[in-house]
Order: sequence, then structure tokens, then C-alpha cells
Amino acid sequence: MNNRLMFSILTLCCLLQACGGFKLTDIPKSTAALELTESQKQAIQPKLQLINDIVEDYNFEKKQLETDYQVLRSGIRQRQFDRYSEGYFDPGRRRELTAFREEAQKFMRQRELFLREIEKLVEEIAAALTATQQDKLAELKMPELVIPMMLRPDDYNDFRYIPNHPLGGTNFF
Repeated sequence: MNNRLMFSILTLCCLLQACGGFKLTDIPKSTAALELTESQKQAIQPKLQLINDIVEDYNFEKKQLETDYQVLRSGIRQRQFDRYSEGYFDPGRRRELTAFREEAQKFMRQRELFLREIEKLVEEIAAALTATQQDKLAELKMPELVIPMMLRPDDYNDFRYIPNHPLGGTNFF
């Protein structure tokens, strides 16, 4: 009896995990999970493909921004010590930093546009589905447009200037 109970619990856990395991952008699996009719497939699959394209574009732009950030950081760390710049920013490096900030701001504005577009497409998809299919749509994993680490707010910023704190202070190193 104990083995049967354990087996049924494991089976139930596997089923529950498998139900919500599909991503919306995985078109064949998501259409199978939603159990779409042929007319629904013709209306919904292009929208799913468009969402997939948006996510791919975002990920490409994110990798490009991360690469540009690494290039900028490597240039900042290689300071030129001469008697005019005193080892700090020269006008060229300031222009690079300003250009990167503008690029990052454009990236974040584009991210907001992508999020709105995905939201509209998901609403259009949900409008074309039945009530049970809408419940299944809610179980699917929605695409995430993750903000790159360098553009996120610093979680430890409040601890940076506390004296004798392990994360910051005057004698950190």
C-alpha cells in the first residue's frame, strides 16, 4: 500500500510538472498543449511565430549590448597615465561612455516596446481560444525579456559605504 501511494504521488508530481513545462514560444509543443483546431492553428501560429521572432531579436540585441559593455569596460580599465589625463577619463572615453549610455537607454525603450507587442499578441491569442484553452494558455510559460545584469539596479548599493561591513566600507580589500 505504501509503495502504491508513493508511486501515485510521484506520477502526479511528474504530470503537474509536465503540464506547465511548455514554453509559449515552442510552437509545436504549445499548439499541441492548447489542442488547437485547424482554423485556430492558422490564426494563432503566425502570432506565436511573431512572439518567437521578438524574443530572438531581443536576445540578439541583449548579447550585442553585453559585448559593447565588455568593450567599454576593457577600455576604461586600461587607463593611460600621462600628465594631461591624470589616469582618468579623457574626452574620447567620455564620448564612448555617453554613446553606451544612449545605446542602453535605446535598448530599454525597445524592450518596453517588445513587452507591449508580446502582451498584445497574447491577448489576441487568448481572444481566439475557448475557456478551457485559455486555462491551458495560462499554464504555459510566457516569454521573459530578462534585463542584462549591467542594467539592473545594484542590490547591494545600500551596503557599499557602511564602514567595516563585508560588502563595503573603507577597508574592503
